[in-house]
Amino acid sequence: MKKSKTIQSIIKKYLKNKTSKQEDEQLFSFYEHIAPQTGDWDESLHGNKKIRAYMLWKKIATRTADDQKTHKPFLFLLRPLMATATVAVVILGVCSLVFYQTRTNEKEPQNLVIRPGSDKAKLRLADGRTIYLDSTTSENIAHATEGAVRISEKGLLDYSNLKGLKQGLGTNTITVPRGGQFRLLLSDGTKISLNASSSLTFPTNFSGSERRVKLEGEAYFEVAKKIITGTKTERVPFIVETDRQQLVVLGTTFNINAYPDEKNVKTTLIEGSVQVSSSEQASPKILKSGQQSVLNDKNLSIQQIDVSQAIAWKQGDFTFDEMPLEEIMRQISRWYDVEVSYEDNIGKIKFGGSISRSKDIKEVLEVLKLTGIHFNLKGRRIMVTR
Repeated sequence: MKKSKTIQSIIKKYLKNKTSKQEDEQLFSFYEHIAPQTGDWDESLHGNKKIRAYMLWKKIATRTADDQKTHKPFLFLLRPLMATATVAVVILGVCSLVFYQTRTNEKEPQNLVIRPGSDKAKLRLADGRTIYLDSTTSENIAHATEGAVRISEKGLLDYSNLKGLKQGLGTNTITVPRGGQFRLLLSDGTKISLNASSSLTFPTNFSGSERRVKLEGEAYFEVAKKIITGTKTERVPFIVETDRQQLVVLGTTFNINAYPDEKNVKTTLIEGSVQVSSSEQASPKILKSGQQSVLNDKNLSIQQIDVSQAIAWKQGDFTFDEMPLEEIMRQISRWYDVEVSYEDNIGKIKFGGSISRSKDIKEVLEVLKLTGIHFNLKGRRIMVTR
């Protein structure tokens, strides 16, 4: 019991950045050897094992980033979630420093370096013109829209200043390619972040009794509240259509993952309340904060989750908990614009961990190799083997 109380106190100190080097080593040794092998974990003392592990992942990643800035290599492979059917490995999100000594003097051929995604997209206007966008240039879009639409200093495609136009600009579609991301501000004040390989079709000016957009892929929405003209409290609903479901909100924050190559459509509510229904289901379901709806074929279910995994991409991370390797690699393939193939059924193995989206793909694969899986990168193709 004395040892358990000691570990408990070290965990609390570590999460507050107050541990000594000796205490760090003691804590890491406990996770690396004692916890997975002997099951010496008392939830009444330490709290929920998975929650504690996740908090430590994020804290270790933050402290590792600080160490890297001061050139102090630091790596710890945390394995508190081992199970017979699951390979659960925490992958520190900042970098793979285990290879620090051997890689610092190596210079990779430039044509083999695959960089992470960046801010880029193409915008199709109502008249059919296509404009290619990035986060820094605004001249082309401003010229095409009489100055009404621009890219702000914060890198948002901004539709909030359309009052000077005699007519609206019709329906626009923004398409983010593989290896890209982009943010936009709609005319009603709604902010949207689009992930790689996603598109959004929307009216430049909202009118009538609803605000309706169509999404393919993944996006994070911060919906602005809008009151119906002539009323004091009645709000204009914001409707998001995907290929298989419809979401109705009044003003809230949520994430939708609706990629065509994913089996499920996942809607995660961060704040507020939304009404979600499938195209095959007549009766909608209400989603509350901290819940996620999962649409699988024709079945729509709701579960309580830790929303941090669903929105990790917006925070600059890949984060996964008990996630099949195939699903992890689909995220990686979209962000780095690469193709992935597998040997046998290796893609069904599950992992847990977190890794930064800001590193080039070789660094990401070096970290994933710590799990014992092999990744053969040739050009923009990855073969995954045991």
